Amino acid sequence: MKRYFVLIILLSLYSCSPVRVKYIKEPVFIKCKVPSIPKAIECRPSDNATYPQKLKCILNNYLKLKKENEMLRRSIETCK
Repeated sequence: MKRYFVLIILLSLYSCSPVRVKYIKEPVFIKCKVPSIPKAIECRPSDNATYPQKLKCILNNYLKLKKENEMLRRSIETCK
């Protein structure tokens, strides 16, 4: 009987205690899933290629790298 009385007193004490909620305002960093961006495949101009062919190959490499760079920048912006 004493056990029940002590149990009832303890339960009543803890049930009436004030609940203190503490809110913490801190930034939460959530990492984005890394998108799969295909790596630009560069073509190498051959040694005996003509000047216009070498220029075309270099220009194609530049455009591929520029496209890859833009896709990487967009993925970084979405993860901010």
